[in-house]
Order: sequence, then structure tokens, then C-alpha cells
Amino acid sequence: MKQLLKALRARHALVANKIDDEQRRPQPDGFRVRSLKKIKLRLKEQIAFLERSETTRTTPATDRFRPFGRQLSTIR
Repeated sequence: MKQLLKALRARHALVANKIDDEQRRPQPDGFRVRSLKKIKLRLKEQIAFLERSETTRTTPATDRFRPFGRQLSTIR
């Protein structure tokens, strides 16, 4: 899982660099910039999903069902 996250982060950085390069051109291709930004956003969402799932696996099951870390019986 950590190797996948590392690879996704590397690709995210690569796409960000490509966006910067394209935007520095005298006449940037708007379609290319938009496409790269969509790819970057999808990568960011995949990274966030994997990070959340990794955190969920390490959190005890009882803590996941308590809103804000409090027991359900204390909420009125």
C-alpha cells in the first residue's frame, strides 16, 4: 500500500510540473492544462482515499462509531 501511495504522489508531482511548464509557455494550450488538472485532481482523490483507508484500518472499530470521540449515550 505504501508503495502505491509513493507512486501516486510521484505521479502527482510530475503532473503538477507539467502543468507549470505548460502555463509558462507564451501561449499555453488551455485544453492540455485542463486535462492535466483533471488528472492531478483524480490522483489527489486516489491518494486521499488510500490515506483514509489506511487510517481506518489502524483505528479501533469502537472509535469509528463515536461522533467526535464521545460515547453515543452522552449525546442529548
